[in-house]
Amino acid sequence: MSDTERPTDIDLVAAYRAGDTDAFAEIYDRYSAEVFSYFLEQGRSRGEAADGANDTFLEAASRLDLNDSPEDLQPWLLGIAGGLSGDEAAASPEEVVTPPPALRPRVLDKVERAVASAFSARTLDAEWARIGLFAVVTVIVGLVGLAIAAQVDPLSPQPTVPGTQPPVAAPSTTSSVPGASTTSDGGGGSSTTSSTAAAAPAAIEVSTDNVNFGGDGTANEFELANAGGETGQWEITSSSEAIAISQGEGELAGGETVTIELQLDRENIAEGDIEEAITVTWSGGQHEIAVVGSHEDNPIIHNPQASPASIQVSGDPECTSTETTVTARVRDTSALESVVVQWSPDGGSQRETEMVAIGDDMFEGAIGPFTVVATTDVRIVAFDERGNAGGATTQVAVVECP
Repeated sequence: MSDTERPTDIDLVAAYRAGDTDAFAEIYDRYSAEVFSYFLEQGRSRGEAADGANDTFLEAASRLDLNDSPEDLQPWLLGIAGGLSGDEAAASPEEVVTPPPALRPRVLDKVERAVASAFSARTLDAEWARIGLFAVVTVIVGLVGLAIAAQVDPLSPQPTVPGTQPPVAAPSTTSSVPGASTTSDGGGGSSTTSSTAAAAPAAIEVSTDNVNFGGDGTANEFELANAGGETGQWEITSSSEAIAISQGEGELAGGETVTIELQLDRENIAEGDIEEAITVTWSGGQHEIAVVGSHEDNPIIHNPQASPASIQVSGDPECTSTETTVTARVRDTSALESVVVQWSPDGGSQRETEMVAIGDDMFEGAIGPFTVVATTDVRIVAFDERGNAGGATTQVAVVECP
């Protein structure tokens, strides 16, 4: 694919079906926000929306590996998302939200492994075919050799000269010492054959027992080293899907070292202390790494608005529209303590009104009357039970009474 020409969806599908995982990365980058936003609009939390997007793209990769060749990926992907959520008429989201950064390596790493596994299987099949052909040829050559040997018997007794004794083979003796063998030829000579000592078994060592992300860290790393002689295979698993691992499995030759990078998706974990674990397993045993830290989330406020957005100043009996109702959608990973709306009736003093819940995450509060003609800022502030606060602002136009 050209760096200067943006590939079409058809180009990306064809490239991926040919084994180009960069093409699937482009598919993810192009449509992940819409898929993630679709699950958010279904009422899912950010963590649940990330899981839904993960499942959608893995299902898409599986279908493209089989026989699906969509010409327009956006409705096709939303159709898969709708099928996963039980929504037969999945539509494009009204508001597009960027998915958490740790979701991308989680999805693409699994897709890349699947593609590598598929191509490895094809290569292995071809290799076994070559081995099989070589074996057949070897058997045929061996049979031909046996047929020729049957015509000339090298074990037939040789004629002897009258009056002489037939030759007698000298006995041979073999002595062994560590790492070498010596054979006597019966005539005073000897030959020595060296053998190589067996390599020490693999011994995987992990550089740490503890990984600490602190209160705001998102990246960390540790090392694996093979202190043995033989190649050792290893695998890494995590107790949390919010921890992305740069390499989940592999092998290390004797003396080699590999760095494992970790990414913590803080938008996909609950508030409070982080107490997770990463387990490294190999043929000789396993090692557990404690993953610790803490996480706090501020409440998130969506779509703050006033209805009506334009009202009149108070003081004239004919002015009836002197108050307005402010609504907002408020979400947090822990329980909310309170939601308030703050406003100024006269452009100077500040007032605060408690907002009440009118649904799972919708709040409303009435403000007014206002006494000054102006475009006034109205701020919604939410507090959760852990003391974290989040805010958002909308505006109300205060006009003269006609």
